[in-house]
Order: sequence, then structure tokens, then C-alpha cells
Amino acid sequence: MLELGTQLELEISELSFGGDGLGRAANGAVVFVPFAAIGDKLLVEISLARKSYFRARIIDILQPSPERIPAECKHFGRCGGCAYQHISYQAEFAAKQKQLYDLLARVGGLSQLPELSPACPAPQLYGYRNKLKLEPSEAVRDDHGVHLSYGYCLKDEQRFFTVRECPLAMPVINQNLGKALRSAWAKQNAKKEIPGSLTLRASADGKCHYFFGRAPVNVSWLKEQIHAEQVSVPLGSFWQVNPAVADKLFQVLEGWALELEADTLVDAYGGAGTYCLALRAPYRERVLIESDPQACEAASYNLAQRALGCRIIRQKSEIALPKELKTLPAKQTLLLLNPPRSGCHEKVLHSILKFKPRYVCYVACNPATLARDLKILCAKNKYAVEKLAIFDMFPRTAHFETALLLKANWTQRHTKAH
Repeated sequence: MLELGTQLELEISELSFGGDGLGRAANGAVVFVPFAAIGDKLLVEISLARKSYFRARIIDILQPSPERIPAECKHFGRCGGCAYQHISYQAEFAAKQKQLYDLLARVGGLSQLPELSPACPAPQLYGYRNKLKLEPSEAVRDDHGVHLSYGYCLKDEQRFFTVRECPLAMPVINQNLGKALRSAWAKQNAKKEIPGSLTLRASADGKCHYFFGRAPVNVSWLKEQIHAEQVSVPLGSFWQVNPAVADKLFQVLEGWALELEADTLVDAYGGAGTYCLALRAPYRERVLIESDPQACEAASYNLAQRALGCRIIRQKSEIALPKELKTLPAKQTLLLLNPPRSGCHEKVLHSILKFKPRYVCYVACNPATLARDLKILCAKNKYAVEKLAIFDMFPRTAHFETALLLKANWTQRHTKAH
């Protein structure tokens, strides 16, 4: 019987979404083991017991997997940011592709799916992130004296890990981290209060910007690029953290869009106009929905710079999208979804099913919520997945980006707009 503290030998058979290795005990019980590799033979100790699964920590590696390699970062295994530095990148990317299919099948109920086209690996494993966000902790003592510490809050283990550099971040971010920390200490000493979370942001022009708490609105916009053309983005607005992989994503989505019989583009989570700029087909009408006023201002500016007409609606998607889809020609409409990690609001999904735009392109950084939403959209064959692609936007971590194209099944009864 497995219980807390039980030690057992375990062979790892797969890597689950989130990065943990998965093995089965002699009685068939599922055991998840962080920082394991497929093929590892391990001595582990049960650290968490649940009805349907167990978690364990590695006591000894009895026989290492051939995929094991030395980690690049001295903090790997302790800071919680990375999941795969201990295995080859080939093994990591293969695991992520399998995890995507498994989630779409298990959560989304989608067993018949097209091949990944493309499966886009990361060209750079380290130094790629253009953003780093650190949280403050209580005062600590080190070579600089007693001061505020910044790092990652590891919620699963209720502990804090101080960060002074991160190999995933662009060099310019690490070069400016010390300056940002000294600024935090100065603010703490002057005001006797915690300044708030620290965000460092590198832009395409090689500059690094940092701020505490919410992004200030009275600062110059960042210079970024789409299709090698400059765009302006507010400091606090969403932008993909891996520019090289994001550029590949934009190219693929534009290629998909050019193949479609669509003359209307609706971007339901428009931000600063990223996808309206990336998809350069000659649309008769573009509609961008975004609730953040500064992002709307940036979108208007960026689109005007390229003489791309676009109607911008400053509302939440769940409020604006039903009204828009009701009035637009469903048969010629491409709806683009790029929601936050939590996925689409249920009202967004219901409006899609009611007005049934012919094409839906869904870009997701969380395959679990993507699968949940697809279970609703693809139920009873209302929509079918026409194209599927994976982009490793976050190498060495447990995360990845997914893009897919849905097409409405027009043989079913369709609710017409009135």
C-alpha cells in the first residue's frame, strides 16, 4: 500500500502536461515525479497521496534515461520556472506534441485530428524571453545588506525563490536586473513600503524597461516587429515573449488565412492589433475587440500606419462579440481567438455556436483550456479541426503555444443573423 513516506522503485514511461514524469507502481497506481525523464529507473519517495494518483520525489537515479543531460541553470529543480532542462530538447519537444494530442483527446473528446503542420521547434533554448516578472518577498540579508528580495512565488510548495538572473531571459534583461533591484531597495528605504511586483521588458530595439506594480501609462510605447515591420506597443500590453517563434506563428496564420474564402476578419481579443496586422489579406472589413483603452489606442495607431481600415470596439469580448457576429456575414467571416490562459468566456463560445462564423482560428498558450473550449465548439460535429500546429514559444518550461483552424459544418441547421 502506498502512503506518505513509502519508498519504491519506479520506471518513467511518459512526461505528463506540466512536466512531471509518470510511472506506475506494482499495483497500477499512477505516480507523478518532477524532473524525471522517460526511461529513468528511479528510487522515489511518496510526498503526496490522493485517491487517484500520487506524487513522489527522486531519492536516487538507479538507471538514467539516455535523454538525460546536465542542466544549464544552477537553480534548475529549485526555482520552479523550468521543467525540462535535464533532458534533450528533442525529447522535450516530442513530449509536448504528445501532450497536446492527449489533452485534445482526453479533455476535448477529439480523437480524429490532423497532423501537426507545422510542428515549430524553438530556434533558441535560452536567452529568448523578452519579459520577466518577479514578486517581492520579506526582507533578506545578503552582501548588499538587509533589503527586499525579488523572485518567484512557488505556490505548490508555499515557498519563495530569490532570482538574480534567469538564463531564459534576454541578456539585456539580466544586465538591467541589478539596476532594477537597487531601484526597488531605494523605493523601500524612502517610502518604507513594498514597491510591488517587478516587471522587466525588452523591446525589439534592444532597450530594457522596468516598472513596479501596474505599468505606467505616461511612458513611451515599446518598439516591436511584425513581419519585420515596426509596431508600437504600450508597456503593459500583452506581447508574445519569444519574438523568433512569434514571427513564425504570424507567418503560419497569415498563410492559413490567405487560403480561406473570407472577406471579414474579427479579432475577439485584439490587444494592440497584433493579429489584424499579421493577417494582411485584403479584407473588406476588420473588427477588433479589446477592453483595454491603451491597447485600443495602440491598435488604432498601428493599423493607421499601414492604412488598414479597422473598426475598433472597446468592450469585453463576451459583451461585444455576440452583437458583432449577429450583424456580420457568417459565411465570409474569419473569427480569431487569442484568449488569456483561462480560455474563452462561455458567452463567447455560445455566441460562436449561435451565429456560426464559417472559420475560427484559435491561438492558445494553455492547451488544457483550449481542449475544454473545443469540447463545446466541436460537440455534435458543429465545428471540425481543419489545421493544427504547435509552436514551442517557451522552451525548457512546461508551456507551449497551439494554433488551430476550425471550420463550421454547414450541413447542420444554421441560425441566421437577423
